[in-house]
Amino acid sequence: MVKWFRLKCPCPVTGCPNSQGRLLEWVCARDNDAMYINENGILACTHDKHVDKIINWKFDCGDRRGPHKYEHYQSPDYEGFTHAMAMALPHMGEAGADWVLSLVNAVRIQYGK
Repeated sequence: MVKWFRLKCPCPVTGCPNSQGRLLEWVCARDNDAMYINENGILACTHDKHVDKIINWKFDCGDRRGPHKYEHYQSPDYEGFTHAMAMALPHMGEAGADWVLSLVNAVRIQYGK
């Protein structure tokens, strides 16, 4: 059975000042609902109105000093997303090791690695 968890991670866009340290609680730009992630590398907003693979989402943390300055919504590259997930892992103890391994593998496959 697929398990969903609230998406809390630093900005996954490489080079963003918000890619280090603090966890951001992501919301859907279209409806302002909380975002969730599952072990298959799928993101969805609260009521499943917007659902897709991680690779198809774009992110905007609101910081305008870095890569979001001119193009606000950006797709994270493989390194940026895996870094963000690595920063979030200590806070995802509830998910468990198997869930995390499945997520990492799904993201790797989505990015063709």
